[in-house]
Amino acid sequence: RGALPPAALLARLRDGVHAVDPSQPVYDARTLDDVVRQSVAVPRTDTALIALFGGLALVLAVVGVYGVIAYSVAQRRVEFGIRAALGATGRDLAALASRELVYAATIGLLLGLAGAWAAARLLGSLLYGVGVHDATTLVVAAVALLVPAIVATMVPARRAARTNPIYVMRQA
Repeated sequence: RGALPPAALLARLRDGVHAVDPSQPVYDARTLDDVVRQSVAVPRTDTALIALFGGLALVLAVVGVYGVIAYSVAQRRVEFGIRAALGATGRDLAALASRELVYAATIGLLLGLAGAWAAARLLGSLLYGVGVHDATTLVVAAVALLVPAIVATMVPARRAARTNPIYVMRQA
């Protein structure tokens, strides 16, 4: 430790060693910060890549969920038009579309949590600072997947709520 910048401190260290023994070689002199930075560079890069690919996977999953939900609602457009013609309100149609889709997402989430719970022992050696069956991690993961699924149901459900029965009947 010193009050000087690292380069000046290392130069003084070399000068001090040469003052005691001029034939003594000084090589690879580095600060402890440099040693620590170099030792964690590869794990830090690996972690950044895993986080990046995990985020990309989450975005792709949300886009996929949205696509499946939008397709499901589009397939039922005639049904929603008939229900609207028989007196169903936009709120009723949105609730019908979103309730079924959130139910399916919840079933998928529960199955995924069960699979994660079962496979946790296999991944235990890769975890650091987290228990194999850490409830907080599982809840955060569940929320991180369920919230986008619920949001992804909102747009198609709103589209179903705005179904014009006359337009749908003409298209059918």
